[in-house]
Amino acid sequence: MKQQKMRLFSCILMGIGSIIGASVFATTPISIKIIGGNGIVIGFICAAFFVFLRSIPEMLLVSALPANGGSYMYLTRLVHPILGIWDAFNELAVGVLKIATMALTFATYFCMLVPSCPEAIAAVVCILIFTVISCLGIKFSSTVQNICVAVLLVALGIYIFGGWGATVVSFGEVISTTFQLGALWAAMGIMHGSLIGANVLYYSAEDIENPGKNVPIAYLVSTLATAVVYALVAYVTVGVMPNFYEIDNLATVAGKFMGPAMFTFFVAGGALLAVVTSINSAMMMFSRINFAAARDGLFPKAISKLNKYHAPAYSLCLNSLIAVVLIVAGLNLEDVVKITTIPGLLLLPIIFFSVFMLPVKFPYAYKNSYIRTPHVLNCILTVAAGVACVWLGAYVLFQMAPRNWIMMIGFYVVVIVYTIIRRQYVMKTEGYDIVKKMKEPYEPWHEMERAAKAELEGK
Repeated sequence: MKQQKMRLFSCILMGIGSIIGASVFATTPISIKIIGGNGIVIGFICAAFFVFLRSIPEMLLVSALPANGGSYMYLTRLVHPILGIWDAFNELAVGVLKIATMALTFATYFCMLVPSCPEAIAAVVCILIFTVISCLGIKFSSTVQNICVAVLLVALGIYIFGGWGATVVSFGEVISTTFQLGALWAAMGIMHGSLIGANVLYYSAEDIENPGKNVPIAYLVSTLATAVVYALVAYVTVGVMPNFYEIDNLATVAGKFMGPAMFTFFVAGGALLAVVTSINSAMMMFSRINFAAARDGLFPKAISKLNKYHAPAYSLCLNSLIAVVLIVAGLNLEDVVKITTIPGLLLLPIIFFSVFMLPVKFPYAYKNSYIRTPHVLNCILTVAAGVACVWLGAYVLFQMAPRNWIMMIGFYVVVIVYTIIRRQYVMKTEGYDIVKKMKEPYEPWHEMERAAKAELEGK
C-alpha cells in the first residue's frame, strides 16, 4: 500500500488538536492554584512566548533534516549516541506517562456523563480504541483528528462566549492585579506543557508532505491560535469562579452557566474530544521515537516494524501497554504532570546541541532549508532557548515531592542497567554494537545534502 502523507491543513489541525487537549483541562486548574487567578491569563501569554523560543532549535532542525524520531535521530547522528539513548528513554517515559495522564483525564469527564462506569475501565478502553486508530495509518488518524478538532473548537467557543457573560470579575481586573513573579515562573513551567503539543509534527516529519516547509508553518499557526484560545479560557475560568481554589476541572466552571444540554455537549464535544485528540497525536509522536531507536537496536527489533498501513504497530502497542499498566497500578494526576514536565524542561537543551552541528555535517541542506536565518542568530537563539528551559525547569523542581524524585532517579538507574545489558546482548546475538550503529549515516539526509548541493551550485 502506498504511504499517504498529511498536507499542511491537516498538519495545522493536528497541531491544534494536539495542543488543545488533556493539558488545558488537566493543568489549568493546577496552574491557577500555583499562580493565583489574577496571573493565569498573563501566565499563558508568557508561556506561549517561551514555547516559541524553546521550539526554534527544533524548527531549524526539521526544516533542514526532517526525520521520524526527531530528537533521537538528531542526537545520535549529529552529536553523540549516548545523548540519543538518554533522550530515547526519556521520551519513552514521558510518552507513556502522558498517554496515561490523558486517558485518566478522559475518564474523569466521561464518568460525569456515565457515573456508573469505573474511571480505570474508561481510561483503558480509550487507550485501546486510539491504539487501533493509530495502527490504521497516518491518513486515517489525521481524518479522525480533523473531525474531532472541528467539534472541539465549537465546544470551546461556547465555553468562552457563554462564560464571558457570566463572569463576576472583569478582564481588566484579572490582567492588572499584581502577583508573585516566582509563582508566575512556577506556573509557566506547568503551563508550557499545555502549549507544546504541535511538536508531534516534528517527530513525525517523514509522514508529512514537504515537511521542511509545512512543519514550521503548521507549528507557528497552531501554537499562536491555541495561545489566544487558552488566554480566553483562562479568563472565563477565573472570571466565573474567583474562588479558584475550588476549581477541580473546567466542567466545574461550565456547570455554573451552562444548561444541562449545553453542559453535556461541552463535556462530550469539548473535554472528551480535547483529550482524545491529544491521545491520538501523542501516540503518533512517541511511537515514532521508539521506532527509530528500535531500528538501531536499542529496543527489540519488532518495535521497528511497520504494518501494511505504514504505521509502527508494535511501537504503538508498547506505549499503550505500559500506559495501561500504569493506570491499573494507580496514578496521581498532579504528580504525573510534574514528573513529565521536569525532564522536558531540564533535558530538552541536550537536543539543541544538534543545531551547532548542522553547518559542519550537512552544510548544503542547512543553507537550502526553508528557514534561512543566519547561523550566528540561530546559535544565539538556541543558547537562549536552552538557558530558558533550565531556568524555568529549576522553578518547577521546587514543586516536586520526595516521591517524585525517587521515581525519577529509580527510572534512570533502570535505564543504565538495561542499556548495558542490551548492548552486550545485541553484540552477542547479532554481531554489531548498537552505539556504532547509531553513528551510521542516515541515507535520506545524505540524499537531501546531495540534492541541496546540486541546487545551490547550479544557481
